[in-house]
Amino acid sequence: MTVTMDSLSDSRSTLARLCLLAVRAADKTWKGVDPRRVRDSWRQSNTDFLALFATLQARAAADAMDASTLMLAEQGDYVQPDGIANPLAYGAGYAPSGIDLDSYFDIPVTHTLTAIKSGLDLSDALQAGRRTLRQMAMQALEDTSVSAMGVSITQRAGVGYVRVESPDCCPRCAILAGKYYRHNQGFLRHPKCHGRNIPCKGKDKAAKQGWITNPMDRFNAMGEEEQDRIFGHAYAQAIRDGADIYQVVNAHRGMRPVGRGRISMTTSEGTSRYGWSRMIRQYQYGQQQHRRLTPEGIYSFNLPREQTIELLKREGYILPDNWRGRVPDLRRSQWLHNNEWRQGRHEELTAAQKRLENARLRYEAALDGRNPYQPGVPVTPDVLAKAENSYRRWLASNGEVHTK
Repeated sequence: MTVTMDSLSDSRSTLARLCLLAVRAADKTWKGVDPRRVRDSWRQSNTDFLALFATLQARAAADAMDASTLMLAEQGDYVQPDGIANPLAYGAGYAPSGIDLDSYFDIPVTHTLTAIKSGLDLSDALQAGRRTLRQMAMQALEDTSVSAMGVSITQRAGVGYVRVESPDCCPRCAILAGKYYRHNQGFLRHPKCHGRNIPCKGKDKAAKQGWITNPMDRFNAMGEEEQDRIFGHAYAQAIRDGADIYQVVNAHRGMRPVGRGRISMTTSEGTSRYGWSRMIRQYQYGQQQHRRLTPEGIYSFNLPREQTIELLKREGYILPDNWRGRVPDLRRSQWLHNNEWRQGRHEELTAAQKRLENARLRYEAALDGRNPYQPGVPVTPDVLAKAENSYRRWLASNGEVHTK
């Protein structure tokens, strides 16, 4: 394990050097921006920067692919890839999101112009644009590295990865760290977090290496002040009071402030058809749920501790006993039709293949008279046309979101 982590450290160091080169080149190029003609002057001076950045992308991809094979070898494994990936493909002038580099690096220009239009001083607006440019350059290189390593992993049968995070990562990335993922599970990352992946041949191997960790271990190792700083006081207190860390962190999605205060009282997270909070409210309390109180909203009531704990249970933050084991059967009881395909029978499908397969199933359901978008609602010509068009679009791109 030590040797493998050394290889990971070497890869991180190389990526850090590439990011530093990109930042220096970005700063040098940004100096040529004229505040009186921001966009025109940027486009006239960025040719060398864009060419250099494409080269840095190819180097980041090559290093990530090399690191993936070395880390596997240091674990005593070598799995022959289905083909030899070409890292130069990552230097073809496109950002990891799929848009061309020229458009990608035009975003700092737009931010600068927006700042100037809002009344910000020209110098301050240019500094804001420069910070955006630096951040986007580093983010694109890190995403390129992660993507290239993902390609290397996907090419090797039976190989997945364990996600590792830096100590300063955000809560949403922290709860994803220390878990084993199959090759076709996406690696989502927030812009200022620096997560990486360690290739590993199977979950059992990852567990033996000691890489499978619990985010609660990291949380418990912090002092209360640090917990409050990273997670927010109300959310950290909810976890300390026994709430599930995943439910608490994910509640940030779909939040909505109520009234004139700044307290985010409710969230839509967990209230979908198969959402845990909605199912807990339905099966444990016999009630319907459309929105859910956030931990911040619950603690804002300043209730006695017993009532606060009860609210945390009712809103699905403190989970019922053996809840994770009960979830599959509860979800199965809500199926409108046979849904076995979504339950893992095709685990080896890539995300693109799943999108294409889902589009096909929706189209076939519509042809059979079952509305794939609103169960129980009659199938109309509009629904049939929508399902056909969706299937055709995904078929044309083979399920890929971005195509050149």
